[in-house]
Amino acid sequence: MGQDKHLMLEEQNRVTDIQDLLIDRYVEQKEAICQGNRCRAIELEFEIKELLHEKAKIREWAIV
Repeated sequence: MGQDKHLMLEEQNRVTDIQDLLIDRYVEQKEAICQGNRCRAIELEFEIKELLHEKAKIREWAIV
């Protein structure tokens, strides 16, 4: 997390939470794909994109 040195503690904690959620979503998505559950995999892709967007906004805010 060296690149997050400009983030406040609360922001760092949220980024860590998001990263944990992303790991969970990626694993769930892989399982859904392996099980042939395409609809669930697509739902998870949207969740992943939302989490990535939130993480990027937090980091962008910290740079300002």
